[in-house]
Amino acid sequence: MFRPITFTVGGTTYSCVRKLDERGSGELVLAQSHAQPGRAGLVVIKRMRAAEYPLERLRLVEEARLVRNMDHHALTRVLAVDTREHRPLVVMEYVEGLSLERVLNRAARRHQPVSAPFAASVAAQVADALHYIHHLTDPHGQALQLVHRDVSPRNIHLSSEGEVKLSDFGAAFTPRPGHPATPALCLKGDVAYSAPEVLRGEKPDARADLFSLGLVLFEMLTSKHLLDLPHAPAAPPLTRLFKRLVGKLRAEEQGWADPAELAARAACIRPEDVERETAGVEPALRAVLHRALRVNPAERYAHASLMRMELRAYLASLPQPFDAWNLREELRELIVTSGRHHGEAQTSRAPIPAALGGRRLQRHS
Repeated sequence: MFRPITFTVGGTTYSCVRKLDERGSGELVLAQSHAQPGRAGLVVIKRMRAAEYPLERLRLVEEARLVRNMDHHALTRVLAVDTREHRPLVVMEYVEGLSLERVLNRAARRHQPVSAPFAASVAAQVADALHYIHHLTDPHGQALQLVHRDVSPRNIHLSSEGEVKLSDFGAAFTPRPGHPATPALCLKGDVAYSAPEVLRGEKPDARADLFSLGLVLFEMLTSKHLLDLPHAPAAPPLTRLFKRLVGKLRAEEQGWADPAELAARAACIRPEDVERETAGVEPALRAVLHRALRVNPAERYAHASLMRMELRAYLASLPQPFDAWNLREELRELIVTSGRHHGEAQTSRAPIPAALGGRRLQRHS
């Protein structure tokens, strides 16, 4: 049972409305801000569910420090942070609309992917946010080499005004000293969207985020997940490496397959697989997918700005511009044509816990 709580951060009082989601030892809570007139409203608060997780508490404190000064139009805005030792928390803007996870769920129900311009627009804006993240520096001007490490549909939000926002830095990685280390063989974030090298337990760099974004773009364009295709074997033959990982790789959040199986599938992705499944996709976007979804990081885009540039070039080639108004209108049409399902709406009028409406990949027969 969710119990309403009222507390104060930075002189502003917040009263919790209801729980939205649980992730590992943390939770996302919808809250009402009781700030001065003109600044009150709904916010999302990320906090610990309990105080007895010292490593996770340390990670949330580090996340609060990382996001405190981030400022980008395609990142969920951070309103306040509290690094209190007992229960640290982050207060973020509330994005009224739908997560991309719910958008994809609705597209699957109507048996029709979102339009190519819609997919390219969303991906280009996320790539822009990633370019900003990957080039962040510390107060001394030293590169953080930050990797989001959880670029997935649940962390991409589409507002009712046509905005695209990337959120949640709970799985973020930086090799800089002082950052809490992820335990060996522990996988953070939504592992179904992790790059092959992440699934093998290797240290990621910016190119891992671009592989994840490639998976998201692939799903928007095809309504399929590249690691869960109808023709894929139930369990691909495991090499000696992946046999050693079965039962040892630990995902913080339970997925639809053993992490070692996902790692084996990701390692076997071939350009011909991408080509076959995107036969109906426009050549310019197919080219983006081919480069982003390479198993070898050296063959992917070196920087998010390059992926963003190619996506924007595609959008610029369209006979008619595709802007925030078009994205908003397509989102509204999708909601109407896919029907309303309990648990899918996440608005200020009907905030619903994400656990009731989250999309789950279904195994193909």
